Amino acid sequence: MPAPIGWLKHLCEYLGGERDEPPLGVPLPLWSPIWGLWWGTLLCVAFLFCGQASKFIYIDF
Repeated sequence: MPAPIGWLKHLCEYLGGERDEPPLGVPLPLWSPIWGLWWGTLLCVAFLFCGQASKFIYIDF
């Protein structure tokens, strides 16, 4: 059995799209609707923080 830290790192890399294969013991198949919710949440977070960076650019100039 892999070390817990290594397994967690592998899981984070899989969730972030860096790896194609999930670590052993991941119960969610690729066709699960939970993946859509996961990626939708990540997309919303990215959109929330996109506007914050552009405000700082306009203040500096």
